[in-house]
Amino acid sequence: MDDQTYQIALSPDLHISPEEFANAWNEDDVARTFAEAHLSQAKGTQFFDPMLVTVLLTVGAGVATNLLTDIIEGIVKELRNKKGVQSRTGPTTHKHTRTEYVKLPDGSKMLVIDIDES
Repeated sequence: MDDQTYQIALSPDLHISPEEFANAWNEDDVARTFAEAHLSQAKGTQFFDPMLVTVLLTVGAGVATNLLTDIIEGIVKELRNKKGVQSRTGPTTHKHTRTEYVKLPDGSKMLVIDIDES
């Protein structure tokens, strides 16, 4: 089976840089067993500039997207709590992270990480 590469695009609302996310991913023992995070220039979508730095994860084809999503959201939560990021409605512990899977026209895959306001 071939490996799968995912772009991880982080919303600016998270207040987490791609570098911070990549470092946290690579320092996490569980996350690191699935992939090493690398930074890359990529075309953006939705709330992003046309060109942005994203994090690339290359994982074995048998790794479920749901598992990656759980690990990603855990790392985002940990980083936001560590930074003590506050929102208008209170501390980050009251916010939920939302991950959206997007298949791009060129066939590549992107996981867009944002804050779920609902």
